[in-house]
Amino acid sequence: MRRWAVPTAGLLGLAGLVVALTSPHLAGAEPVLVASTLSATVAVAALAAQPWLARGRLRAHVSVGAAVLVLVVVHVVALLVLSPDDALFAMSPDGPTRARMALISLVLLVVVVALGGPRRRLGWSGPTFRLLHGGFALLATVLGVGHAVLTDGALEGWGTVVLLASGVLSVAGGIAAVLDRRLGRRLRRRPAPAARASGTGPAAAPPPPGPR
Repeated sequence: MRRWAVPTAGLLGLAGLVVALTSPHLAGAEPVLVASTLSATVAVAALAAQPWLARGRLRAHVSVGAAVLVLVVVHVVALLVLSPDDALFAMSPDGPTRARMALISLVLLVVVVALGGPRRRLGWSGPTFRLLHGGFALLATVLGVGHAVLTDGALEGWGTVVLLASGVLSVAGGIAAVLDRRLGRRLRRRPAPAARASGTGPAAAPPPPGPR
């Protein structure tokens, strides 16, 4: 699945860019708004690839994660530059739900990136790190995609399909990672066929002596 998941995320990102650039919402729009929309579009596609990159392409996973955070910050800063009052109201307690979803997603992304560094210094186990890092990342992705779907803008129509497909791909990557690790643990617990055949594995161990 990893062979096609990352290219699929790239194709979804390209499709999102095409939909956004051909949308009437960006026709004649200010460059700041165009930059904000395109950066968010690329960020969603990159998030869809992240759980798949984490399985065997750790360096790329770290680099893409940092790039996603930068893209999201560019998206938010561009909106602040475009209309500071509207952007601040949107992120306030009285703002719309979709804006609060975006704000929580941004905070979670910062936490996810921050957690990637101090794992060894904190002495966390692998399962604990994956639970926090992967769980927060998945929640950030779901909230970010939900924010984009609920926002009336350049990614309406086919753009919504692209956004939902990106979210599904990201969630599928998280589920596949969990299932893959569980299967790996089960296989490691089972003795090798050669050990069983030679009588050295647990299956060939003699039964405990009974009472005499």
